[in-house]
Amino acid sequence: MGAEGDYRLVRGVFEFYRGHFVTIAAQWVDDPEAVVADASQRLDKMLPGLAYVNDPGHPFALSLFYTAVSLAMHLALRDRGIATHDFGRALLECQIANPIPEIDYASQLDKFKAAGDASLVHTEPGEFVFEVLTGSEDFDYGINVKSCGVCYLFSQHDAMDFVPYMCAGDDVLSDQADDGLRRTGTIGLGAHQCDFRYQKGGEPLQLWDQYPELIQIGSSRGDLAH
Repeated sequence: MGAEGDYRLVRGVFEFYRGHFVTIAAQWVDDPEAVVADASQRLDKMLPGLAYVNDPGHPFALSLFYTAVSLAMHLALRDRGIATHDFGRALLECQIANPIPEIDYASQLDKFKAAGDASLVHTEPGEFVFEVLTGSEDFDYGINVKSCGVCYLFSQHDAMDFVPYMCAGDDVLSDQADDGLRRTGTIGLGAHQCDFRYQKGGEPLQLWDQYPELIQIGSSRGDLAH
């Protein structure tokens, strides 16, 4: 596909969440539709420089597209005085209440490994640099992210304080699929790399328990932890 078609894919992600964004914004503003329209315009401005728009089949493409959509909404709310932690918490609650269909990442390991090997040789600005680990007794597979595309994008909009909530979203997805994700940190939380370790049915290690100052789930803690 050309760039126009790929833009439509990112726009499709935004439209999928539009109704949820309206509901979330209605907690704080009188005209939530206007906020969502603002976010839509902000996303349009991001698209020309967004990584993977010409490679939508990349294993990290949809994850980056989702974070770009979330960033656009965050910026629209931030300009209206809504705190980062308030929207971040609401977004995690939305993920819990509206789980996406389970994705079997384990079945795509060959694709992930090939993309990771390629990223260690060459990447374009804003792309992920990562390696895939397999064959350990301690986990089914792992991913070490050396350079984070989400951090690159969010840093361009002075929104690094919102990145931890994007990281925490991975814990929500893992819990819903019982993938047993364990991480000791992420680049967005100040670590030198993101050390994803997955073990189906294993005991997870959620980031919000390790970094409560940066991921303030508050009263949602019980829901997020189970």
